[in-house]
Parts: sequence; structure tokens; C-alpha cells
Amino acid sequence: MMKIAIKTFSPAVLAMLMIMPLSQASAIDVTADSQLMVKTSVAEVIGVREIEAGKFEQGIRKSKATLAKITIASLRKPLLDNLCVATLAIKDMAQANQYCHAAVNTGKASAISYNNRAMMHYVLGNIEASLEDLDEASRFDSFQNMVGNNLRIVNQHNMLSKN
Repeated sequence: MMKIAIKTFSPAVLAMLMIMPLSQASAIDVTADSQLMVKTSVAEVIGVREIEAGKFEQGIRKSKATLAKITIASLRKPLLDNLCVATLAIKDMAQANQYCHAAVNTGKASAISYNNRAMMHYVLGNIEASLEDLDEASRFDSFQNMVGNNLRIVNQHNMLSKN
């Protein structure tokens, strides 16, 4: 099973998930310095506080209700980022796949969306797609510590899996 630890930091609040491919969940001991991270939206949108507090079902419900009323891409994007994180946290991989892809393909490209989709790919065991998305996320100026840390960990796991 996937271990999940959500911690919050101010001012930029991070939802941190300890994640690993479903196939090797028990085989690897995840330590604090090798913790993969996903991030909720920077924008203060409906549902984000619940998701950051670990109230995933409530956050998902509020985010979906708001998403249904909004057609403007730039306003949909933060909701999609948050739904990507929350559905990944509850291990609803079909929904995570839908929301993480939608977040990347909606509105202006962002490091958060690429990073979160990379973590979804990683959980599903698609290391190559995860590395591609992290490479894309690293082209942005924002969240480089998170992206760099995730890239280092995924690369390490990729090397270990080849040995």
C-alpha cells in the first residue's frame, strides 16, 4: 500500500505525499529525505484547504462542484491541480489520471501540473513518463526545490530498477 504523509508549510503550502510505484510499495523503505512531493494550487480556491488538511473526500466534493460551474481555463486549472493531488492521495488512480492530465492540458503550463502528473505516472510504475514530466517541470522558474528533489528520487529508483 502507498504510505501517505501530508504536511503543511507556510507561506507556500505543500501537500506532501510519500509515494512509490504500486508494484514495489513494500520493497522500499521511504525515508524523510527521499520523500516525493505533490503540490496543491497556489491560488486560494474552494476545496484547497480541505485537501491540504487531509479531508480529501470533502475537498474533492467541493472542488468538483466548483469545477462544474467554471468554464474559464485559468480558473479551472487550480481546481484540476488540487483534484489531481487529492485523487492521488486516496489512490483513485482512474480519477487521478483524468485530473492530472487535464491540469497539464488546461490553461497556462505550470511546474505544479507537470510535477503532480509525474508523481501520478510514478505511482503507476511508468518511470519514463514520470521523468519526462519532471524534465518539463524543471523548465519553469517556480518550485525547483520540489521538482529537483522528485527528479533525484525518481532517477535513483530508475537506476536501482535497472540493476
